[in-house]
Amino acid sequence: MRSTMLWRFAFAASLALAPLTLQAQTPRPPAQQGQPAQPAPPAQPAPAGKPLGAFPAATIAVVDVQEVMRSAAAARSIQQQLDTQRVSYQDDINKKEAELRKAEQDLTQQRLVLAEDAFNQRRRDFENRVNDVQREVQARKRQLDQAFDDNMNKVKTALLDVIEQVAAEGKISVVLPRANVVLADRALDLTSEVQARLDKKLPTIKVTLPPLKP
Repeated sequence: MRSTMLWRFAFAASLALAPLTLQAQTPRPPAQQGQPAQPAPPAQPAPAGKPLGAFPAATIAVVDVQEVMRSAAAARSIQQQLDTQRVSYQDDINKKEAELRKAEQDLTQQRLVLAEDAFNQRRRDFENRVNDVQREVQARKRQLDQAFDDNMNKVKTALLDVIEQVAAEGKISVVLPRANVVLADRALDLTSEVQARLDKKLPTIKVTLPPLKP
């Protein structure tokens, strides 16, 4: 009740100050002696707006979006598939690195028996192989990162659909991310319900890797 009274007092005070401000900005000239004072111009009616009572009462809920995106079954499926692909890539890279170490040892031994021009050529060939492997590592990392982003965007789209459905069923006007809310009643938290429906709607995603770009 106190906050409502303070709001009404502030609103009334702003209305009371408005004519004074207008009068100070546009003062009327004083009436000359012997002439009747000019009457003040009639007040203009305020433009009609939407009545405050016409706005519906807002129903607010919160969802821990980060928790759902991290714990959803589809998100875990994406992570597991990419981890498996990452291990496969790492095994292949480890083999190539072992071959490069062996090539480096051979090159070191050949330094004593090869002519300078021949040795320099083999050294350049070795450096090119090293650069090729490094580029391949970076390309595969970008491929995995893009696959993660693309597939997690599918989870995010499905999550928004679920939140919209839950809000419509519960006649909820506003759904806020839990990270932006300082304090909320537990009864307003829809995280568990939203995650359960998301897992049912999208239990898994088959990850398709984008083309490997050099």
